Amino acid sequence: MKFTHESSTKLPPVVLEVDSKPVFYIGPATRDNPMSQIRTKLLGNVYFNDSKIKWTRITLHFTGKAGLNIHAPSSSLPSDVVNSQSDLQESSSATTHLETTVTLCDVEKELIFTHEKVIDFGFYLPPYLPPSIRTKHAFVEYSLSVICSSSGAFSKKQKVEKPVTVCRHYLPSPSSLIPSVEYHGVREWFEWSAEVPKATAIEAGEIVMALRWSVEKELVEVDRIEFCIEELETYRFSTKAGVHNLPPMVTQFPSTVYHPPTFSNSSETHFIRTPIPLIPTKREPKTIRTHHFDPFLEISHRVKLQIHFIASTTAAQPLELEFPIIITDFPPNTTADYFVDPLSPVQSVSTISDSSMISLPPTSASAPPTTIQPGGDEVPCVDLDLPEYTPRYESVATTSTVPP
Repeated sequence: MKFTHESSTKLPPVVLEVDSKPVFYIGPATRDNPMSQIRTKLLGNVYFNDSKIKWTRITLHFTGKAGLNIHAPSSSLPSDVVNSQSDLQESSSATTHLETTVTLCDVEKELIFTHEKVIDFGFYLPPYLPPSIRTKHAFVEYSLSVICSSSGAFSKKQKVEKPVTVCRHYLPSPSSLIPSVEYHGVREWFEWSAEVPKATAIEAGEIVMALRWSVEKELVEVDRIEFCIEELETYRFSTKAGVHNLPPMVTQFPSTVYHPPTFSNSSETHFIRTPIPLIPTKREPKTIRTHHFDPFLEISHRVKLQIHFIASTTAAQPLELEFPIIITDFPPNTTADYFVDPLSPVQSVSTISDSSMISLPPTSASAPPTTIQPGGDEVPCVDLDLPEYTPRYESVATTSTVPP
């Protein structure tokens, strides 16, 4: 009796491998970004395990899609969208179902079969791709496939597909100089000036801002300041009338409390900080996500201050201030060169540099909180001189339609 040993698993004729190195961009997803001149390359290999097959054509195919699937409040939608649903839904329906998918890219590249067992390739990607993401109501996903075909009497066709993750970073390295924006405001007896960084990296572990104020101490004094991060998840879609944004879903992370020194004057600068939640806890199971912008979804952030007063004569209502900020991460294989504060277990980076001035109008005690709304795929002007702008995804999104 003769025993032969065969492998329990037979290798497929064609195997596609994508390099494990992440595919990333720096700066916003637009053709106007000067960093788009640095072309992003996807590396990989195609293995041929059957030497008997002579492939006549080998094609790499890179595709990207973005989709939206959400039940939006009818009251927040344009009238033309609500009316288009009237045949399928009652006009009194509280929500409207929006579902659509668009193609972000569809690129091909031919490879030459050299009868070798492996072909190494480098695939240049378009510069304007948004990063990969998947949420409850939207997604952006990419895939790379190789299609091999042979001719002759026993022609064969083989297709192998692999998912590809695309990242986008808004700071090129930890050594980037992050500008700050200075805001001013007055409310009766209280005058304040805030200096907020335009961006921060999650590797820093915290957000630090500078705050100065002047107050009539005969009337009130600052008791404490509550400082927190808010994450805004905003969905959008395109109609014939243009791009429409749904009301944002706001997540507020736990606040930190700052108590000013007992003896302080208007010339003092108070540095207020709050940690960036990166690890889920019982108090806050949700972690923060970095800045994101695509045809259907924008994830942005803002910091919120609530200043409480001690009044001797009148009841002083807390003052609420909100400022936009970009929360991002650094590209892979970059090392931080922060200065370590010996009194703090968390490393921090200086975020005070060349400032641009923005003045806010005075507000009264009964006025709503001062809010500077974030929006668009805005990028801080780092040392690479990246511009500020809102990318035009309308040209892509207009190809999608809301189902009747």
